[in-house]
Amino acid sequence: MHAEREYQAFLDDLGSNAAFGHWVDIPELAELQAKLGPPDALVEYVLDEDRIMMFVMRAGGLRAVTLEIRQAELYARISLVRELTQRPDSDRWQKPAASLSDTLIGPLRDAGLLEGVEHIYLVPHGMLNYLPFALLPLDSGRDEVIIERYTLSYLPAAAVLAQDKTDRTDTWALLAMAPLKSRLRFAPEEARSISALFEPDARLLVGSEATESAFKTSAPEYEVLHLATHGYFNKKNPLLSGLELEADDANDGLLEVHEILGLSLDAQLVTLSACQTGLGSGFFNEIPAGDEFVGLTRAFLLAGSHSVLASLWAVDDRSTVDLMKGFYQHLTPGSSIGKAAALSMVQRQLRSSKEFNHPFYWAPFVLVGQRGQIAAQI
Repeated sequence: MHAEREYQAFLDDLGSNAAFGHWVDIPELAELQAKLGPPDALVEYVLDEDRIMMFVMRAGGLRAVTLEIRQAELYARISLVRELTQRPDSDRWQKPAASLSDTLIGPLRDAGLLEGVEHIYLVPHGMLNYLPFALLPLDSGRDEVIIERYTLSYLPAAAVLAQDKTDRTDTWALLAMAPLKSRLRFAPEEARSISALFEPDARLLVGSEATESAFKTSAPEYEVLHLATHGYFNKKNPLLSGLELEADDANDGLLEVHEILGLSLDAQLVTLSACQTGLGSGFFNEIPAGDEFVGLTRAFLLAGSHSVLASLWAVDDRSTVDLMKGFYQHLTPGSSIGKAAALSMVQRQLRSSKEFNHPFYWAPFVLVGQRGQIAAQI
């Protein structure tokens, strides 16, 4: 009961929720629990100056675990894991990742709070937005990471779980864009292969046709938006961060956050298949932890997208072709596989491959938003 009172007080204190940028209705605990099935768990992390509070909600109740750790230490450990993981020729990431897993997952596992869980809704806080939980090892001495046992999806706030957005499952129309400006060698191939999966309900804009004006005009008409291009970040004014598209007479080719917020979308999914569309470079030294992740990803959620697939670091565009093709192949119209499950499946496939098994290639992609589902309950 103490954990439930503490968590409800935390929810009530959110008020104007920074994850959304505007006022949201704070649900009661019972309303959130009603959205969880037996194999589901919602895990929310709340960071204080010298401790982490971990709330685990299941259909049958809620428990809290508190761990003493200074933010500076956690900061340094996340930074190290990210840095080492972005070296695909090295396995030095494994030990610090295992240590971080002992801190963030171990106490929950040891308390039996994840027993019987198949799908975890993660609600990170602050610097934890920068951590790809998918790569954290589960047990010392075993070569198993979280994504191999659980399906993961990220929520900007627990309140999203209570929102009812039903994704259509019969037919979806796709808009795929790969501008010339990005200079990503494999981006046009990626856009064409994905477009082929959605024919005849697909529009493909590659090279000079992938203009900012075309996106603004066409995006509200499509259920799936796939943008294979670079993200860029303005640290002084996050509203001027954005995506690179082609310029034309009406627009400069920079689709900025404030412009995204002005769109009226009803997309089931926006995929930002590009370099660092989730986060910018130099994040630990130059900005408060978590601020950039609120940028592009949350802008598309606020504009009406049910969920957003984005990357946490500069991705390899050749491996991304394989990942994206596999992801969408699981999401063909009529499929009962949800978006989060589809992402987890293709990440496992890349991890088991010879060429792209290093987490540099598959771990940075996270699905954020409306319960991570397109079709049936996961």
